[in-house]
Amino acid sequence: MLEEDSKDFIREPGNLNIEDLKSDRPTVGDEMPVLLWRLVRIAGMHQILGEETPTAIYFIGKRIGKLLEVHSIEELQKKITELKVGKLKVLSDTPEFFQIAISECVTCAGIHPPLGKTICQLETGIVAGALEHIYQDKKVIGEETKCIGGLGDEVCQIECQII
Repeated sequence: MLEEDSKDFIREPGNLNIEDLKSDRPTVGDEMPVLLWRLVRIAGMHQILGEETPTAIYFIGKRIGKLLEVHSIEELQKKITELKVGKLKVLSDTPEFFQIAISECVTCAGIHPPLGKTICQLETGIVAGALEHIYQDKKVIGEETKCIGGLGDEVCQIECQII
């Protein structure tokens, strides 16, 4: 291990907020190609983490969802579009259950033929984490039940149990 790798961070990465992570890229801009994300998610992470990848990605997404600090479903819809995660449509919203559809999903829209498994755990985690921020006294468990590039569905569908 390199000496630099063994040093502690000056600032704890887990304590950063969104403002701490704003970019300064005047030439190439603030956006990252979808293809690069998919290479990281589908090719890179799966190669390193194997079957643990979906769980790791889900909990990363959950942390991101909380960091968004949204206070309503409408704010969540706006933020998902603003971050170019996809287009979120609410299918069901009750105190115990939340169901959404995401079209134009950043992780999988356009992947063909389908991979055979759901792959949008990042999006699922973001939604679950955002709901935990909205409903601060509740725990949210999210699951992707439909997936465009994973299963060949028309949308990615995320269902969350609110307990």
